[in-house]
Amino acid sequence: MKKLMTIAEVAKELNIPESTARYYRDSFTDYIPSVGEGRKKRYRSETVEVLRFIAEGFKRKLTAIEIDNGLSQMFPRNFDIEQSTATTAAVVQQQSENDVNQYALQLQNALEQMGATMQVIADQKEEIAELRKHVSYVDKKQQQQQKYIDTKLEERDRKLVQSLRESQETKKLLLEVKEQLAASQEEKKKGFFARLFNRGSI
Repeated sequence: MKKLMTIAEVAKELNIPESTARYYRDSFTDYIPSVGEGRKKRYRSETVEVLRFIAEGFKRKLTAIEIDNGLSQMFPRNFDIEQSTATTAAVVQQQSENDVNQYALQLQNALEQMGATMQVIADQKEEIAELRKHVSYVDKKQQQQQKYIDTKLEERDRKLVQSLRESQETKKLLLEVKEQLAASQEEKKKGFFARLFNRGSI
């Protein structure tokens, strides 16, 4: 029969503080195989691998939900273990060395799958972070372009208004010059006729 461990022994096996092991246990209690209650509670050897998975998840900065999803794919919940134990306890006690080796191989495969799953999750988080950074960069560029366009439009409008004002002033000036020329010509005509009449009277 497999050795049962205290939470302190589990923590020592993982080389982590006992308080940390308790935190992991309490946070994901559905996946922690145990026997007994209270201070007499002991943990099956599988608990080491479950807590190792949880520790690795937090190390990779996964959220509790992401770690829980990973656990659900890699390990059975407690009620699954209890049902299985109730119906196969006698068989488990009589397992041969070959069965133990087979279990160890399955556990190794499960751990490899666990590592691959956690790597995929970490990669996805990194890709999402890169996408968010890219979207932020594109948005910033769009804002800069829009600001540039608005500035150019304002400059164009300002130049158009200035050009219209100058055009109006030029027209006004031309009109004044035209009026002055007309007045000057009129004065010349009057002067000519005046001199002409003055000669006739002599």
